Amino acid sequence: MPSAFDVYEFYLRAEDLHGRTIAATVANVAVKDLFDPRLKRNTPRLIVSFVGKKRRLPLNKTQTAAMITAAGTDDYARWTGVAVLLTPTVTGNKQNTIAITPAPASAGDGEISESAASEQSA
Repeated sequence: MPSAFDVYEFYLRAEDLHGRTIAATVANVAVKDLFDPRLKRNTPRLIVSFVGKKRRLPLNKTQTAAMITAAGTDDYARWTGVAVLLTPTVTGNKQNTIAITPAPASAGDGEISESAASEQSA
């Protein structure tokens, strides 16, 4: 069955977690240029894919630092298999974001809403 996820890349947003903390395992990490509206140009970002999830998470500096802590290394090629908790939160400037923390060993993968394509943010 064809899927919009085959054509477009959809990014995970805090709203997709529906106020819940989700356990997820890193499937892979890639570097991709994404548009930065503050700088008005593309900048390289780390994009994390999760096992069994369609949406990917482009990391900001705070989230990258949290992934380094969770993985115990800044070598993002070694983040595959790292279990993390994704929690919706609000930044100091009142923006919705996703906090990343190391997952306890017993945490399983939770569900992330795969909402309609119209809700996608780049």
